Amino acid sequence: MSKIVISHVDTCLSDYWGGHHLAHIQIPVYNGMQIRELRQSIRNEVGQGAIAGSSDLAFLLAADYVGPDRAEDAERAFKKTLAALNRVKQAKRGRRNLFPDLEKETDDCCEQVYAFFIIEWE
Repeated sequence: MSKIVISHVDTCLSDYWGGHHLAHIQIPVYNGMQIRELRQSIRNEVGQGAIAGSSDLAFLLAADYVGPDRAEDAERAFKKTLAALNRVKQAKRGRRNLFPDLEKETDDCCEQVYAFFIIEWE
């Protein structure tokens, strides 16, 4: 097993996400969100096992029980995913607001927008 990478693949309403066979997560995003908030949201999803997909990595990260023969693999995948999360960088350095194109939130705001991330072995 080499290292794991986390890649942003889309930002959209959940109805427009077609899914993916690789391990992936979705997090709610908003105008004004910063990199530390994004990382924390991803960390929360990974920690809860809220991983979708049908790959072996998705199974290792999401399963409630993997069995004694796969427990070590699941622990290694979890630790490598957290390490990958620490390597997540902004596309444009110096920008504090990661999603400036989203509308500002208001009380009568519409649907929640999500960012989708693929988690895969490099």
